[in-house]
Amino acid sequence: MRITYLPASETKRGIMESTSKKVRMIFSVMASPNRIDILRILNSKGPLTYSELKSLAGFRSKKESGKFAYHLRKLLRQSLIGLNKAERRYAITNLGKLVLNLARQIEEKSIIESGKMYVRTSNQSIEEFNPHKIIQCLVREANMSLEQSTKITEEAENKIYKTPASYLTSSLIRNCVNNVLLEHGLEEQMNKLVRIGIPIYDLNKKLNNNTGVLNNGINDVVIDISKSVFSDYLRNTFPKDILDMHFNGEIHLGDLGDWGISPDTIFIDIENILEKSIHLNVQFPYLPHISKLDDVGIVLPLLVSIFQKEVSKEIVIENVLKLFDGFSSINDIPLTFANSLLKSSFSIHSLNSPFVTIVLPVKNNDDILLNVLSGYLMYLEKVSVLKFGILISFSNHLPNDIVEMIAKITRLGGKISLSQSSIRNSKGVLKIHNGNNLPVISLHSLSLNLPHLAYQSNKDETYFRTKLALLLKPSLNAMVSKKDMIFDNIRKGLLPAISNSLMFPQSGSTDILINLTGLNESIFNILGYSDNRGEGIEIVRKVINTANDVVSHFDKKNYDHFGISIINDNSSNRFLQLDSEKFGRISHTFGSYSQGLIITKNDLDKENSVSRNLLFLDGLLTGGFSVKLDTTALSLIDTVDLLSKSIDFISYFDIVDKQAVCSICSSRVLNNNICSVCKHNNLLNLA
Repeated sequence: MRITYLPASETKRGIMESTSKKVRMIFSVMASPNRIDILRILNSKGPLTYSELKSLAGFRSKKESGKFAYHLRKLLRQSLIGLNKAERRYAITNLGKLVLNLARQIEEKSIIESGKMYVRTSNQSIEEFNPHKIIQCLVREANMSLEQSTKITEEAENKIYKTPASYLTSSLIRNCVNNVLLEHGLEEQMNKLVRIGIPIYDLNKKLNNNTGVLNNGINDVVIDISKSVFSDYLRNTFPKDILDMHFNGEIHLGDLGDWGISPDTIFIDIENILEKSIHLNVQFPYLPHISKLDDVGIVLPLLVSIFQKEVSKEIVIENVLKLFDGFSSINDIPLTFANSLLKSSFSIHSLNSPFVTIVLPVKNNDDILLNVLSGYLMYLEKVSVLKFGILISFSNHLPNDIVEMIAKITRLGGKISLSQSSIRNSKGVLKIHNGNNLPVISLHSLSLNLPHLAYQSNKDETYFRTKLALLLKPSLNAMVSKKDMIFDNIRKGLLPAISNSLMFPQSGSTDILINLTGLNESIFNILGYSDNRGEGIEIVRKVINTANDVVSHFDKKNYDHFGISIINDNSSNRFLQLDSEKFGRISHTFGSYSQGLIITKNDLDKENSVSRNLLFLDGLLTGGFSVKLDTTALSLIDTVDLLSKSIDFISYFDIVDKQAVCSICSSRVLNNNICSVCKHNNLLNLA
């Protein structure tokens, strides 16, 4: 046999011709939009059967089966897709992915080179610029007339065509339109079109600063960004006069990101849950169907799971002891209750999740209460940062064994409040309507800056009270607007746990509170009654009565319950900073403005102490009063002694034992500034 070898140049030319033919065939395949669609479907969906791919590609009738088979053969021959014969599924090959990516690049480049203006829309598509969409947007979103919208669009279009940008975006077009609106003095219309969010720089800053120490990682960043968006939304939709009062430091709207979205505190009664059950419906398909809600190991985790995303500050759960009525042995109660709290903790997604207060009434049978408190003690040993606290309500006295157990719990970092009959949250917010077991929503995220009023009153207490009355009226209207916004969210189904599970607002009521910040500084320092405490305390009484009169008059015109409170929130430091910038330090140097009372052992021992003499405020304030009993650094015996004295003297107080948690190893730090385990001083204060 004679073998003839071709010259090297001929061999190379043959290979190139073969490759060129292969490329031409691939481009021929790409010429069909149907075949490009098939590649896109397989790229996004993964391997598919013949019938699945045929349906997704739009070849649904039997008459089109031949066309589909033809396109499929073309793709198979060029190895752009492959068939797994064992599984009978088609999948895109690496060559197919390369071709698909090339097709996308060609499409984008052709758009840019065409000389036309194209927009990368928020719907993740590229469209030719259409000025008629701007007109439609102005008419629909800004409520402008067609004639005015056309005029604004013409000016915006001229600006857009002068931009050197290689491509347009929806946000760039909105910015151009908003600039034109601002030039025409149409600020209100501009605010309706503005796009809310955060700058790229701020987002990078949040991502770079996310250390992952004692937080929930990226989830906290997502929550923070969403709150920034809702905060911007509130600034653009809420009445400007109220927002101006907030920015001027006359009032404080707490947590703008949550302000008009969800209630601050909700009071839930287990007795109502047992009677009417919880209607989960289709809003919570991921939760198991529960036929009987009398198991504390199920009820508490369920309530925490569904309500923590719909309440911003606190969930108060009453009558939990009813869940232990059927226990055959009370010795099982501690472990059962501890496990219930631990299970509930697994659904809590961040440190900023709402706090949960469990109300435990003192009854004839103290054994059940003692065992529940023992379970809470077991829970304390397992967690570093508490998200559950206890409110013990009683009418006459507390047995010594319960007082001793409370002292032991607080010494280990537990959070316990004591109240004679009334139901409150951990901050002292009073449940005003306490006549039945129906749910109550409490709104209390608006505070008044009393020192701001005092600085403007020229040391005239009558003028001060007049300014307070004038400030209360728009503040009450703002809180009614907050209630309307939340009720609107309930009607829209945005708060399904509150609307469906509790049948709110058909079943339940609303408490609306106005908080007073800096009362002590206003009266005793700024108005000048520090040298005459007796008269100063009488002025305090007059101020509260003035506020109550305004609220009482407002209450008669509404179906809700209104009240005045002095509770802890995040307004104090902000008010102090704004007042220092506006009025200067004057002759006063406050570390912060007062929000309630802090009672120490020395205060109780001194009959003439200011804190002790102001305890009467709890009876005057119709919305709640924050009283903290400081037991820090006291021995267990001294703590028991102080609690026994306080119970007879103070109608409500929250026990505070200042502690910290190490941010490195999460160990609890009691009495020093350095962690005893890892020796770091990076601490998170708890009290």
